[in-house]
Amino acid sequence: MFWHEAEWITRALGRVPGDALMPLLNLGSSDRKFRAVIQPWIESALFAPLAARAVAIVHSDLKSGEGIDVSGDIFDDRVFETLRGRGFRCVLICNILEHVVDPARFARRCEDLVAVGGYIVVTVPLSYPYHRDPIDTLYRPTAEEVAGLFARSRVLEAAVIEPGSYRDDLRRRPWIILRQIVRAPFPFLGYTRWKRSMKKIYWLFNNYRITCVVLQRAR
Repeated sequence: MFWHEAEWITRALGRVPGDALMPLLNLGSSDRKFRAVIQPWIESALFAPLAARAVAIVHSDLKSGEGIDVSGDIFDDRVFETLRGRGFRCVLICNILEHVVDPARFARRCEDLVAVGGYIVVTVPLSYPYHRDPIDTLYRPTAEEVAGLFARSRVLEAAVIEPGSYRDDLRRRPWIILRQIVRAPFPFLGYTRWKRSMKKIYWLFNNYRITCVVLQRAR
């Protein structure tokens, strides 16, 4: 998650009374170290403001770890029933849809976790490099395509944000450009990986783009 992403979500949810958001489920949360140290803006720009509004937050991820309240796959009925029993009023689905094989099925499962009248917040890359976690299907939907996944919900707000580019990555870690320089002459050593590496050059001159959508379950 980018800082701009966290800030957009905070601003969007700021229009909703805190008691209408709780309890809130953060799906694909990763652990506390990731949220507070590796990408500290997730905590400072998103969850700290929610906590300041006394919004109860449940973090869930496939893996277990510190700061993960419920671990497991929501397609596992046991895990799903555990989550559904919490009566969530809001679910965050941030940067997950590109990592699941069947986004429509995943969306339906997520919709089932939210009470009618509750909120679903989705962020997903629209233009962004290939990144495995553990897979990347290269699903890069528009806001309209995201809305189409959630048939029982209506869109309250949608935007495309541009949080940065590969240029920003190079400013922080200039040595990573060596990957492209070293691989450029050798496509025959692995064309698929070579092509993905070379495509990074596109984002030297073009910004990343993230689709952000807030929905409300209507039925």
